[in-house]
Amino acid sequence: MKNLILFFGEEKLLIKEEVAKVKQKIVPKNLEAINFIPLDGKTVIEEDILKACNIVPMMSAKKLVVVYDARFFESEKTNQEDYFLKELEIIPDHTYLVFTATKADKRRKIFKMIKSKGIVREFNTPSLKDKALWVQQRIKLYGKSMDLKTAYFIAEYTEDLYQTDSELRKIAAFLAEKQTVEQNNLSDIFYKSLEGNIFDMMDCIGSKKSTEAVKIINRLLEQGEKGIVILYMISKHVMNLITVKSLQGLSFQEITEKSGLHPFVIRKAIKQSENFTLDELKRSLKLCQDLDMDIKMGKIQERIGLELLVTNIS
Repeated sequence: MKNLILFFGEEKLLIKEEVAKVKQKIVPKNLEAINFIPLDGKTVIEEDILKACNIVPMMSAKKLVVVYDARFFESEKTNQEDYFLKELEIIPDHTYLVFTATKADKRRKIFKMIKSKGIVREFNTPSLKDKALWVQQRIKLYGKSMDLKTAYFIAEYTEDLYQTDSELRKIAAFLAEKQTVEQNNLSDIFYKSLEGNIFDMMDCIGSKKSTEAVKIINRLLEQGEKGIVILYMISKHVMNLITVKSLQGLSFQEITEKSGLHPFVIRKAIKQSENFTLDELKRSLKLCQDLDMDIKMGKIQERIGLELLVTNIS
């Protein structure tokens, strides 16, 4: 295995697990305290990374340095960049250096150098199909199984794989001795993300089912969500729909690059924005802004205001 590595992408759970695999190969568990050096890539300076790399491993032939959330793949060029790159090319053979990052500019010299001389792996948000298949495999780690339809349901209503994995752990614990997870088991234990509930609500609004939209609002309030947070999420969601609607006609990749939105959000927003005209979405955003002001000025109660909001948007 080459000793200069970059793992990057939106799916931090996959990156975390890949780093764990590298650590398992290189550093014996009983020597982690001395031969594994984790560094914060947001603040660490280049000189300290190089110093860590040059420390000789103890009681082992290898050591591992991991720079988490490395800023060097996005930020502007620094005065030390050329020197840093030159030194990275000659780090000792006994050191394995891993960088992790959410985003990486493939035009940067450091990216090109690692790709040329080391290993670069990207961990993007999986498609809904791939995520559902991942869910089916993942639940096996917790001693359960599920059909693909149930896996699709969980995949659709969770965001990144960290949240998905958290829900799977919860489901497995709740079902105890029951081996097979079925969709009708999930109503009491599976918590859709707040964003997932807002998507459901907007689906109801787009289908002119205002009564169902109001039920979702009341369910969220009963679950303890604050009205002002729900309003913020509705406003944010409407703004995302406006953004996606405005970029209609572009490819998925172009929408991702121009909007900066998570692929999960874009994938669902593209489909949902078909239910609204751009004028309807702008009017909805204005209603959200007006309600926010009315709540803050004490003119209306949160619950009543939210119920009227979703009814008016419908």
